Amino acid sequence: MKKQITVLCAALLCLLAAFAPGAAAAPALTTTEAYCIIDADTGLVLAQQNMDEELHPASITKVMTLGLACEKAQGQWDGVKLAVSHEDVYSLAGTDSSHIALQEGEEVPLTDALYATMMASANDGANLLAEYFGGGTIADGVAAMNAQVAELGLQHTHFANPHGISDEDHYTSCYDMAQILRWALTQPGFETLFTRNEMYTMAPTNIQPVTRYFHQQDKMRVGSSRYYIPAILGSKIGYTNIARYSYVCLAEQNGVRLICVTMQSNLKTDKYNDVRTLLDHAFATFTGYTDIPAQGVTAQMEVVGGGSAMGTVTVSDPGVRLLLADGLTADNVSVSLELPERYILGVDPEAYAVYTIQGGDVQESTSVRVKANIEGLEEVVAANANVQLPASRNIKKTAGGLLAISLGATVLAAVVVFAVIRIRAKRKRKPRSKH
Repeated sequence: MKKQITVLCAALLCLLAAFAPGAAAAPALTTTEAYCIIDADTGLVLAQQNMDEELHPASITKVMTLGLACEKAQGQWDGVKLAVSHEDVYSLAGTDSSHIALQEGEEVPLTDALYATMMASANDGANLLAEYFGGGTIADGVAAMNAQVAELGLQHTHFANPHGISDEDHYTSCYDMAQILRWALTQPGFETLFTRNEMYTMAPTNIQPVTRYFHQQDKMRVGSSRYYIPAILGSKIGYTNIARYSYVCLAEQNGVRLICVTMQSNLKTDKYNDVRTLLDHAFATFTGYTDIPAQGVTAQMEVVGGGSAMGTVTVSDPGVRLLLADGLTADNVSVSLELPERYILGVDPEAYAVYTIQGGDVQESTSVRVKANIEGLEEVVAANANVQLPASRNIKKTAGGLLAISLGATVLAAVVVFAVIRIRAKRKRKPRSKH
């Protein structure tokens, strides 16, 4: 009898443990090939499945297109008109793609082109924007897109067009797309564009006498839909026969801001159900931010200017605010420094503090990089303010020689001032991350 009671108690304890509160493992999806959830603030990966797999993105490509257009405009949308080229229209012939019937020679306000591309997923609008930020042709715009990919340090993305029509040389991954959206959200006006729910009206143009109306097409953002998810602030949807259903969104609940990307969902309903599963899991697991104070990790870095060593600066971890799963603390985070060999004046130093999360089975074990603190630069600059450039050391002290020395010192001072201003400006930017 005692043996039976013991076995029963053990079984009961196992059952209670299974239903005990705490973070569960990340969902394993079967009808969606890949997903990635990151913290929108730091870019930290929170949960993922096949996040580096290279897949066809379809129209979520337009996040990059819109981001670059917003970057170029710098919030100055009013009064800017774009001329529709032959290529904007006729390069889409035979593709059966989404469009707003732009016509060659039509003059389109930039604001209209942005909302048409975002809300109506207009491929002709995406072509028009690519010419705008590319400075000439669609190909120039695509080159700018790939240049931005390289600048962000993304390894699994290459664009062949600005709209997302499937192409063998057009691919991305869930991780890369999440980081692209995170970058785009820092561009002037992009978040307003990305999160608009109200219908948008495009007035007649010089060629088109008809008023055009655009509305966002994501049912998960329609209050009357059974798929409605109130936490989703903005989103971009995508579909082609090859890509199947792709999705990227910004969601917020109780102050926690997440970016979620899913790719290659088999059916539209699979996309809806899987996004809900992912967001429900994420918001239940990550309920608040944890402050990770500076740990006092330091290193010395040599400063070089004009081909000579000028001194050293001290690099240290600045501390960070991370989104940790419930149950994890600052003790589950370690920090190290990632530094270049030298700090060359005039070149932004790639000096980072790397915070690594040991998440066990409750959170992705990964890391995030933030710009490290650099101290002592002003002192190095002051100590070298009157140092001659190496090229001037052997110049005879003639009038011409003294002039050369003076010019050399002026150039060095200008380089130093430029470097200080550039560093301070860079520090104001959001940190980049890696996994």
